[in-house]
Amino acid sequence: MTSNEIGELFVERFAQMPTLVAAAPGRINLIGEHTDYNGGFVFPAAIDLGMLVAALPTQGPSEMYSKQTGEGAPFRANTVEKDECKSWSRYPAGMAWALREIGPLDDLLAVVDSDIPLGSGVSSSAALEMAFGVLWNHHCGLGIQPKELALLGQKCENGFVGVQSGIMDQMACAMGRAGCAMFLDTRSLEIRYAPIPDELSIVLCDTGKPRALTDSAYNERRSQCEEASCILGVPMLRDATLEMLEQSSAQMSDVIYRRARHLIPENARCLAFAGALERADFAELGRLMRQSHESLRDDYEVSCKELDAMSEAAWNSPGCVGARMTGAGFGGACVALARKESINEFCESMLAGYRAATGLVGEASACRAADGARIVEP
Repeated sequence: MTSNEIGELFVERFAQMPTLVAAAPGRINLIGEHTDYNGGFVFPAAIDLGMLVAALPTQGPSEMYSKQTGEGAPFRANTVEKDECKSWSRYPAGMAWALREIGPLDDLLAVVDSDIPLGSGVSSSAALEMAFGVLWNHHCGLGIQPKELALLGQKCENGFVGVQSGIMDQMACAMGRAGCAMFLDTRSLEIRYAPIPDELSIVLCDTGKPRALTDSAYNERRSQCEEASCILGVPMLRDATLEMLEQSSAQMSDVIYRRARHLIPENARCLAFAGALERADFAELGRLMRQSHESLRDDYEVSCKELDAMSEAAWNSPGCVGARMTGAGFGGACVALARKESINEFCESMLAGYRAATGLVGEASACRAADGARIVEP
């Protein structure tokens, strides 16, 4: 959808013209999964599947409409509190809650249109947060820089929505750069942009099974990592080594030990991936992505039969450089890197293999790395 088209949809819904339009990308994570809330390294890319939000200031209350999910619950931007908003509009409401510490906000009439597959693990929630963040930031003249806006998005997610997520999703959606993946140190928030080789495509491999890692399961994983850090005597698992883990294994339950056994090598894989991408060492990229998936499946236990089948189908398809599950887990999508010259054969083979293994129809979308959230011409 173009800004003109979402403007027409806004007029249909509110019988007025919008004065602002924001665009925000989804994100796909190449490697470094569940490391962001452990102070570790991640390697996401903002992608050209995203959303547009058309808006108009109003005397209130804020009213939201999504082409995909319908009406959102209304709220007052300057007074809304957590648990007050139960629908999908809790994400923009949470951004208002986080932003109003910077300055007073106007309420908004807003229409949302998105081509981010819902429940696929490519962060439609962070895109929604960042889109509304840039709308209020621009309209109210708050002067917030993109990195700070990402941190406020995390505050919304943690303190208002109630999911104890890390910073990766919001940072990728706010700070993405076209043509590049983002090597992010989630402790220092240092970013290194890494160009994606021209001969490779990022492929979103959607299993068709909505992501089902519940908020409670996500928070449970985080609590387990904190328990492991406590036993190891380190601030976060980012600071631990495998040698330390083995020395302390007798003090841990099997579950806590395996959670740490995923996280510690995953950080090392992310560092190695950065070097392999710079060298265009495709064999090493594939090896690291496969190791990451197997660790998420066996030690972190956030995969599922559909994600395993999709990864397996990708590994066995022509032109595949590497593939793994991406996102929080238990459904959603895999990410693959595939050679552009073989992209059609790769997608056809992968989807056929997935359907043969599961009986399900998946979807494949070749994506480009995109710029972060921004205001576009209304």
